[in-house]
Amino acid sequence: MKPTLVPLQPFGARVEVAPGTRLEDLDVASLKAWVDEHRVVQLRGVPAVPPHVLASASRRLGPLQPWSFGAVHELRQVAKTSNYLYTEHAVPLHWDGAFADAVPHWLVFQCVSAPPEGTGGETVFVDTVRVLARATPEQRRGWGEARFRYTTEKKAHYGGTFVSEVVTRHPTLGVDVLRYAEPVLDLNPVSVESLDLVPAEGERVMSELQAALAAPEVTLALPWREGDYVIADNHALLHGRRAFVDGEPRHLRRVNVLDPDRRLRAFLRAAWRVRRPEFFRAELPILLIPALLVADGPSSLWRLAFAEAALLFFLLFNVGDMVNCWLDREVDLHRKTHLAEAVTLLGRGSLVVQIFISAIVAALLAAHLGLTLGRPWMVPAGVVGSILGASYTARPLRLKSRGVLQLAAYIGLLFVGPMAMVAGVFSARPSAALLLAALGFGVMQTGVLLVNTAEDLDEDEREGIRTVAVVLRARGTIRLARGLVVGGAMTFVAVLAAACWPLVALGLLPLVAVAGWNERWLARLDREMQARDEAGRRAAIRAQGKHVPRRVELGAWLALLAATVCFAARTLR
Repeated sequence: MKPTLVPLQPFGARVEVAPGTRLEDLDVASLKAWVDEHRVVQLRGVPAVPPHVLASASRRLGPLQPWSFGAVHELRQVAKTSNYLYTEHAVPLHWDGAFADAVPHWLVFQCVSAPPEGTGGETVFVDTVRVLARATPEQRRGWGEARFRYTTEKKAHYGGTFVSEVVTRHPTLGVDVLRYAEPVLDLNPVSVESLDLVPAEGERVMSELQAALAAPEVTLALPWREGDYVIADNHALLHGRRAFVDGEPRHLRRVNVLDPDRRLRAFLRAAWRVRRPEFFRAELPILLIPALLVADGPSSLWRLAFAEAALLFFLLFNVGDMVNCWLDREVDLHRKTHLAEAVTLLGRGSLVVQIFISAIVAALLAAHLGLTLGRPWMVPAGVVGSILGASYTARPLRLKSRGVLQLAAYIGLLFVGPMAMVAGVFSARPSAALLLAALGFGVMQTGVLLVNTAEDLDEDEREGIRTVAVVLRARGTIRLARGLVVGGAMTFVAVLAAACWPLVALGLLPLVAVAGWNERWLARLDREMQARDEAGRRAAIRAQGKHVPRRVELGAWLALLAATVCFAARTLR
């Protein structure tokens, strides 16, 4: 049975498909053609899908826009929210992506639950091509000369300031469209300021626009029904929401789909993203702590060998991160969209070349360090480091899927191994004290990072990745995390205290405080999960995942502070 198109008024179309037709089976060319012609396409008869399938099905239209929460935006009421989007209030007309670095072409909506008929909640679409067609020549001329500045505080996933012309060009249809967002006088207000026009003229243009956008001939107020999907042209349309009765069910999911970006800048940004620069701040202390614990004095830190070791250190991390991004691209599409899209943009060939070049340069650096320093063990260590870093995700070892043994691989590859290699620049072989300090530091940091591991439980189970969190489940993972944070911190503190007492005590106190702070955080999360089922426990962990980066960084930099105090105590004696 071919899809049936039913026109909506004054524009748009409802597409009715054969029972059992899956969202991911719909013909992409037909979908795009329908949206180009009708602006809004409502799909009815397509079975409901979970968020990760919505993301992968939407990806067939083009690159997904990444947000801090991933690709799928859950639009529903949230208690004590600071943004009007998550209330029952009306949402003024706007276009998506205006405050972001890219404006999406297609908006893909899924209705999970809808308010009863007559209680509001309709999504309002305005066809700005029709608005311009109905405008007088004087209006078109005035609108074409107008620009507005939009400003809002970032309290959700967007915010800042941008300037836009009112009349712009649709990037693929080649027709003029309107870009105008109505002011928001609600939670998280949005101010609209006219540029290039005197205030009175700016107010007149805004009044004209608001009247023109409200005309029935250009406005589609689309009521929702559970199970509906809607695909809309964000370039041609403005959209908003009518208020609905407080407490009525209204839950939409939305995915923003971009036009492909083939500029060199986009390629370079993708190459940077797969190297995970967000980890650099937490990785730098891993490099510096062993140097400070072993180096004889400040002059040792300025040796060329240490600079080579630093480059080798980051290259080894890059190899593991790039392989992980490549192999986890499907898993990452839903929640780590920026990584999955970076891999897709780069392409397999380009990414493989980058991985091999990084691994070869790392091997050459390790060989040069081993030969010049008289440390023959560093040569195989550099090669094995690249292989094991890749094997954390890659088969046949796939160390991240080894259950509880994942912990050993994680601590060894991220902390003990790299720190031992750096120490080798300053001594013939790492001492037992250095290895114990590295182990303690790694265990402490891994305890916090386990929250991120547990955050990915649903995706890992679905993909058959047997992480430690999959084995221990949500609450077991958090209980293990508590033990690791405390035990690791105690070990690290004990090693440094034995080496540099009593001056190092001043440097250790902040680290002890942050370890206690992290343990209290995990203890609260543990208690919160006690009365919940497994799904509720996972939701509680996901709500805390955003706090992991700053807690890991704080622990890393305070451990570095302690190592710096120990270094000063040793060298100033």
